[in-house]
Amino acid sequence: MIRLALLLALSLSAALPVAAQEGLRYRMQLWMRGDTAPMETRFRLVATEGTTSHNRVKKPRMGGWRLEADRGQGTPYSQALLLGRAERLLYLAGPAPQTRREPIALRFGARSLPVWSLEMPRELHASTVLVEVAPGLLALCDLSARFERGDLARIELHLENLDGTGSLAPAEEGTVLLSTLRAWAQEARQEPEDGTTVR
Repeated sequence: MIRLALLLALSLSAALPVAAQEGLRYRMQLWMRGDTAPMETRFRLVATEGTTSHNRVKKPRMGGWRLEADRGQGTPYSQALLLGRAERLLYLAGPAPQTRREPIALRFGARSLPVWSLEMPRELHASTVLVEVAPGLLALCDLSARFERGDLARIELHLENLDGTGSLAPAEEGTVLLSTLRAWAQEARQEPEDGTTVR
């Protein structure tokens, strides 16, 4: 019975449409202050369907994303923590006023993706690179940030590979990275009485 269920599951996964297997593969590392080794995970960003509006005025449908951790790699028992933070560090949307196209491209396999820069708040020790994964659709490629105060010392998030981008579309929360950067900048401007900052 167990063998039959396993064979059925394998056949169903093999029959999934190509779009269901598409996504962006990332590696994330996070250093807590005082730690010499980072917590680490690898995950895939997969597009999810947009919700249908029941209003008379139909707004453009915007989907979302789902993060799937690679359970076989990374720091044991840390995937949930790291994915929770990763959700606030991603970008999957069109260009924003803070973005600017650069005259270079990055190669991922056979594909060459245009590079976009993202303006950083001056209070942050951070750098970010975006790539255009589809016409008019930008995704996070690299994020590196260091923090002078608080329990969190450093974050690195890197796009490692493209499984396919045909199913990707601007996400409803696609610019959440911009909100996170603003929050970090606001925290950096504050001078906490006890010398700590919570992130």
